[in-house]
Amino acid sequence: MNPRPDVSATRGFSRSGLLIALYRSVPVFLLGVIPLISVVMALTMYSHADSIALDFHHELYPETELVLHGHNPYPPVDADLSDGSNNIWPIAAVIPVAPLVLLPPAVADWTMTILVLASLAGALWVIGVRDWRVYGITLLWPPVVSAYQTANATLPLCLLCALAWRYRDRRWIPGLAIGAALAVKFFLWPLVLWLAAVKQWRSSLLSVAMAAASLLLLLPFTPIGAYFALLRNLSNTFDDKSYTIFALLLDAGAPSPFARAVTLALGGALLALCWRRRSFALAIGAALVLSPIVWLHFFALLIVPLAIARPRFSSAWLLALPLWLVPGSANGDPWQTALGLVVLLTILLVCVRREAPASGRSHVVAR
Repeated sequence: MNPRPDVSATRGFSRSGLLIALYRSVPVFLLGVIPLISVVMALTMYSHADSIALDFHHELYPETELVLHGHNPYPPVDADLSDGSNNIWPIAAVIPVAPLVLLPPAVADWTMTILVLASLAGALWVIGVRDWRVYGITLLWPPVVSAYQTANATLPLCLLCALAWRYRDRRWIPGLAIGAALAVKFFLWPLVLWLAAVKQWRSSLLSVAMAAASLLLLLPFTPIGAYFALLRNLSNTFDDKSYTIFALLLDAGAPSPFARAVTLALGGALLALCWRRRSFALAIGAALVLSPIVWLHFFALLIVPLAIARPRFSSAWLLALPLWLVPGSANGDPWQTALGLVVLLTILLVCVRREAPASGRSHVVAR
C-alpha cells in the first residue's frame, strides 16, 4: 500500500521555490528591465518633443557644417550667449563628428546618441566592470540621461578617462587619451597633474603638447586670444547658474570675489591631495570643482572613479539617484545646487577610501 504524499510539504516547497524565484528576479527587473525601458521611453519622448541630441543638433552639427565650408563658426567675443545654444566648441571637437554631417540631421542626431551611449558602455568595459547590474544602474543616473539627451562630449570623455586609467602604466596611451580629452574640454587639466603624480612624465608632457597643438586648429577661423575671450564671456554668462561652489555662495549672498576665492582654495586643496595620494578620483573631483561651468551631465564623469573603486554593484551606485531632484539645464534653487555638490563629495569620498595609499603608482585595492 502506497503512502499518501505529504501535500503540505509539497506546497511549502513550491511556495519557497516561488519566493526564491521572485527574490532572484527583482534585481533583473530593477537593474536590467527598468533601465532598458527607461532609455527607450526617454529617447521616444525626446524624439517626439524634438529634443533629442540637443547639444549636438543645435551646436556641434551646425558648427561642423560651417567649418567644413571654410566659414568662421564662432560668434563675436561680446555676443549675447544667454540662449545656451552657441558655436563655442573647439575645432578638436568638430573633427571627430565631421563624418556625421554627411548624414541628414535627424539620422546624425540618432547616430550621435547611440555613439555616446556606446561610450558609456565602453568606459565601464575598459575599466574592467563585468557586473551587468552596474551597466543597468548607470542608465538610471540623471547625469547619464542628461548626457545622452544632449549627445555632447561628456560620455566620450568618460571613455577617454577610462582609457587613461586602464593603461596608466603604458608609456604613451594615457597621455594620448588625456591629451584628446583636454583638446575637447580643457577643464579636465587636473588629470595632467595626476599623470605627473604617478610618474608618467612623458604622458603628462604629451597631453599638454596635444592640448596646446589643438589650439592651432583655431587659427584659420579666429585668433586664439579671441577664442579664450569668448570662453570668458561664456563663463561670465553661466557661472552663477551651474552646480559649483561659486554659484552656491553667490546664492547665499556672498560677494563674487569671496566666492571665487573659496572655490579656488577648495580646488587647490583637492589638487594638493591628488598629488599627495596620487589620486585619480581627486583629479576628477578637482576638475569639477574648478570648472567655471558644471551642468548636470558633467557628474557622469564620476562613473569612472566609482567604477574603479566599485566594479561590482553596491549601494554606492545609488548615490547619484537623488540628482533626479535637480534640473539639468541650470542649477535650480540653492538647495538643489547644494544637493549636487553633496553627491559629488560623497561619491569622491567613496572612491578615495578604496584607493591605494600614496606609495607606488595609482591603483585600486579592490573588488
